[in-house]
Amino acid sequence: MVLKRILAAHEQWFDVRRGYEYAGRTFPGYAEFHSYGEKYVLVKSAKLWEVDTHEYLFFVLADALDETQVRDLVSFMEHDGLKKVVPKPNHMSSAISLVIVADSCTQEAAKAVRKTRFRKNFALGIRGWADLRVAIADLSANRVITNAAGKQLKTTLEANLLPRS
Repeated sequence: MVLKRILAAHEQWFDVRRGYEYAGRTFPGYAEFHSYGEKYVLVKSAKLWEVDTHEYLFFVLADALDETQVRDLVSFMEHDGLKKVVPKPNHMSSAISLVIVADSCTQEAAKAVRKTRFRKNFALGIRGWADLRVAIADLSANRVITNAAGKQLKTTLEANLLPRS
């Protein structure tokens, strides 16, 4: 039920898919967001710059989330999730995001998520970068745990943890 609310909250801005298969795994939810921006002077042919930003958001369900599962999922995101990023000339940044909706979560799993750091620069940053965002929606404690890059996910997740009255 919580995942359904979270996916619905993303549908306005993201392309949302349910039952998404990728790299040998099935995710109950997946969402993509793509943005394009440009700046020009007086006429569009006098373009100063243009940039593309993206977010690839993978959703996972877990009963009792532990540190081993977190490390496995983070490793998957750092290798296979990163393959979603295509650093074309106008690529500025991409977020590869992982949201784990867990019935319960160990302290070790929460600590592993908080400590997760990953950034990949493309062509020494000329072709942009990708950051890994990780969040756990811990249903047993009604809390959201994120890594530093994942703090942007927290508001939406917290807003959808409890059913609306």
